[in-house]
Amino acid sequence: MTEIECFEQILDLKEIQIERIDWQKHSIHIYCSSSFEEAICPHCIKKTNVIHQKYERQFRDLPITGKEVHLHLHQRRFYCSDCNKYFNERFSFVDSNRKTTRRYERHVYEYTKNSTPQKISAQENLSWHTVNEIHKRWSSEEIASRHVGKVRVIGMDEFAVKKGHRNYATVIVDLERVEIIDILDYREQKKLIDYFENRGADWCKEIEVFCSDMWRGFFGTAKSVFPNATLVVDRFHFFGYLNKAIDNERKALRRKFKTQEEFKRLKWALLKDPTGLTDTQKNKLDKVFLLCPQLKLLYNQKEKIRFIFNKRLTHEQGEIELNKWIDEAKKLNNRYLNTFLELLNNWKEYVLNYFSHRFTTSIIEGINNTIKTVKRMGYGFRNFGNFKLRILTSFA
Repeated sequence: MTEIECFEQILDLKEIQIERIDWQKHSIHIYCSSSFEEAICPHCIKKTNVIHQKYERQFRDLPITGKEVHLHLHQRRFYCSDCNKYFNERFSFVDSNRKTTRRYERHVYEYTKNSTPQKISAQENLSWHTVNEIHKRWSSEEIASRHVGKVRVIGMDEFAVKKGHRNYATVIVDLERVEIIDILDYREQKKLIDYFENRGADWCKEIEVFCSDMWRGFFGTAKSVFPNATLVVDRFHFFGYLNKAIDNERKALRRKFKTQEEFKRLKWALLKDPTGLTDTQKNKLDKVFLLCPQLKLLYNQKEKIRFIFNKRLTHEQGEIELNKWIDEAKKLNNRYLNTFLELLNNWKEYVLNYFSHRFTTSIIEGINNTIKTVKRMGYGFRNFGNFKLRILTSFA
């Protein structure tokens, strides 16, 4: 087998034939031409073999033995006498006006999912602009090709684009399929309403369940654009406010008993799921509860409501259980718990809807953690569009 025959098998590009190969220290230059004598006119779909012009086109391909591979293609420009048009011959392995083959672009794109454009640029000897354009183009194609069927259940949450700048973005998720629908560089209610209205009334009417935290901008949006949706408060955000009430009581005790060791390093033992407590944490809680029975009563109330929401109750059963819990909680007359009860009273309708649908936005918290990783690593994004593509391809 000759060197040319060997390289033709390695490249496996049936549309071209190799004429010669030039080995250099860090690269291999392969000179080639089309395997066909004629081409099909893209205008009238008829064959022609009338060559108007020849020129050389150079582009990168996948590396071989660690060396860069540069294809030098003698490309032709044809004339079609049937429609009096000129056209360049086309090849399936490289797109028009590109200096890289499709498979090499795919190779670079897969690297971009786990690395930065700067690192890939140095590794592949490509410009930052080329790497970034490859990522933008391929990620856009990948996202566009994803099948998006009927969306029934939507969850929304926010994340800070720049910490400390009050610059918030919104992530919208299909909670049934666990797929990101979109990421928006704002969270203002008016803009969110405009966004969903632009998706169409029919799309909005198909939404049956909407779930988010207790930010009124999200709920105001849902009420305006999803006429058939049941609105659900995310149970974990809701429990967060109860945990805050317990923690405020802990802080008050810490201030009151500054020198007592039992009230130090107590926070996570109080807020943690009891099934995950260590023996040391359990003993610590037992000692504290002896010193402060009021704290024990608050702790017990926290666990009772958690137990209620973990049971498979109907909406009606859930309402009965929650009302009993509220009556018990009021009797404690704790100022921090009373603040929580006021909040619960304002959102009770949407809190109870959890028993009907049992959806939460916990999956979005996982997505937000990935977003934080993307921000922390930088990845070379210079605008929100690139940032958004980076996030979306992280979940491909």
